[in-house]
Formats: sequence, structure tokens, C-alpha cells
Amino acid sequence: MLSEKVKQELEKKHYKIFNHTGVQICEWTKRSLRGEGFCYKEKFYGVDCHRCMQFSPSVADCNLKCLFCWCPNELFTNKFSGEIDEPEEIVKNLIEQRKKLLSGFGGSIANKDRLKEALEPNHFAISLSGEPTLYPKIIELIDYLTERMRTIFLVTNGTVPEQLKKIKPKKNFQLYISLNAPNEKKFKEICRPVEKNAWDRFNESLEIMHNFKGRRVLRITQIKGFNDSDGDIPGYLKLIEKENPDFVEVKAYMSLGYSKKRLGDNRMPSFEEVKKFALKILDKSNYRFEDEAINSRIVLLKNKDSKVVNKFE
Repeated sequence: MLSEKVKQELEKKHYKIFNHTGVQICEWTKRSLRGEGFCYKEKFYGVDCHRCMQFSPSVADCNLKCLFCWCPNELFTNKFSGEIDEPEEIVKNLIEQRKKLLSGFGGSIANKDRLKEALEPNHFAISLSGEPTLYPKIIELIDYLTERMRTIFLVTNGTVPEQLKKIKPKKNFQLYISLNAPNEKKFKEICRPVEKNAWDRFNESLEIMHNFKGRRVLRITQIKGFNDSDGDIPGYLKLIEKENPDFVEVKAYMSLGYSKKRLGDNRMPSFEEVKKFALKILDKSNYRFEDEAINSRIVLLKNKDSKVVNKFE
């Protein structure tokens, strides 16, 4: 279970905690409820932003200590330990916790029907904080959700390949692997792995996902002047080719939370810098420009050979 110090730190950031799990209301969900736009996930993939539940089954467990992470990962444990909650129990309790987080919106939102919909999430983003594949029952959790919800995303750092081997492709499931460094040297500098063989395990995950029959995304977090030089492009291209995903997202590092202390605002690229970097990757790869979301500082590239339809039906 979480230490009291970690729990307090997360609750300061408006997380709700249930044992080893946590949920938070994304800023874009709040904006969507106010009628102020929606996130790139809705624009690119057609998820319902106002009904998105961003949560983690291992909210304070991570085997990387990434510089760009907005969480207090220095306080996190390196692996999952303690009592294991069942997927059904996690989902049930976090939905109730999420309702509490949304309860304050009743007086400020004109569209009450939209808020009523939001209380019953239909998109689950298994990300938020920690590394979700460290949760021992992550496969059972994915299976549980894909049978009941409209769309499910899993975002992983790719260092637990033995879990990724077990994932079964589903029509409403999308798998993200974070690609934040073009080579081992920068991986160690940026992601600060706890395990010595983390880079090898990450590459193993890319190879596993090459043959995955479901929807696959590689997400590059661009850190200005750190992992976005022209010399970094060949390394990214090699890793992209290794997985050959349907989509590549190039997204700006955002100076939020605890990352401000590690990197600061000057490492946050503009949208124009993100697009320029993405086009350099596109120019030398089998990908085409697909979409962009200026307000999220993100560009979407799509594999020219992919048969995946962008938006979920």
C-alpha cells in the first residue's frame, strides 16, 4: 500500500486513492464539461473526452524515474508489492472516487446532461501515474474493461515485456508505448531506469509489439534541446521501424508538477517546434502526416501501410 507521505503528495494534486490505485480528473475533461473544447484523444481517435477516466492500478510504483514525469516519482517504489486488489474492485471503487471529484462541477456547468454522462465513464485511460504493467493483474484488468467499456488505452513504458506478450488484441483497445529517447545513453539520462537491463527490455517490447494484431501507438515526448536534435532522428527511426506501429505521436514535454523542478519551463517546446521535429521523422520514414492538435502541442503520424481506422466507431 502507499505510504502516507506519497498519498498526501498525490492528494495535493487532486488524486483520489484506493489502496494501490488512483484516479484524477484530467484538465481536458474539465474543459470538455465546461464546453471549452476537448483533448487530442477525441480529435484523433474519437474517444469521449468528458467521459474519460484516467487512472492507474499501480499509482505509486514505477521502475523508471523519468525527468519529464509530473509525479513525485522519487518517492515511488520500484516494483509492485503488497496486497493485490481485483480488477472489478478497482474499477468499482475508482468510479465512485471519480464521482466525488466531479461533484463540484454541478453548479458551474450549464449542460447537466453532459455532466450526468460524465459520471458514467466509457473511456478508460490506464496511465496517469506509475507503470501500470507492474500491477500483476493488468491483463485481467484489460480483459475486464474491454468487455464493458467503449474504449480502453494502456500507456506503458515498455519495460515489462512479459506482460505485453499476454495482451490479446481487442477492437476497442489501443496500446501505447512511450518512446522518449533515441538510444541507450539518452534513455538512461532521461528515463533514469532502476534496472540495469531496462533498455534491453524496452527493445524486447518493441519487437513483441511488431507482431501485435491490435492498435499500436508510439508516443515521443519531445524535450527541447534534450532529445530532439537532428542527430537523434536516426535512433528514433530505427526504434519506430522495430515496432512498426500504426501511429506515432510527437508531443511536447509540458512543464507541470514535479517536472518543473527537474527540467523547467525552458525545456517545453512550442507547437511549431514539435511539428518541425515530427516532419523530420516523417520525411525519412514510412509515415504520413495525419493530424495535429495545436492546443495540446501534438502531431499525429500514421503508418502508410496501416489498415487501422483512426477513430473508434
